[in-house]
Amino acid sequence: MTCFFDAAHGSGSQEIMWSPQWGAPRPVFACPACAQRWTDHLQGRNGYPQPGYPQQGYPQDYTAQRHGYGTGSVVAAGAAGFLGGMIVNEMFDNDEVVEHVDVVDVVDDYGDYGGDW
Repeated sequence: MTCFFDAAHGSGSQEIMWSPQWGAPRPVFACPACAQRWTDHLQGRNGYPQPGYPQQGYPQDYTAQRHGYGTGSVVAAGAAGFLGGMIVNEMFDNDEVVEHVDVVDVVDDYGDYGGDW
């Protein structure tokens, strides 16, 4: 039999009387640590913490939580923007060859504007 309260604790070696909140008491098997906590709870020492809080004596499996964006995602977004910009530029680029002609008008008026401006 595994521990009634948490199967990860292993085998339940101690038999204790347990009752749900509105149920009849019944015998269950618990590991020594859970049996001690249940006994403390019955004696008013509140051996079980409220849900959501870590239990002392049990390993906590906290994973490192990342906040914000990592370097890899920022680099990937920049590379995607750069590559996307190159593709859009190629789409709108005019690949026709245009002959370039320089037109130079030589005006030699020696600063005489004719006075009629």
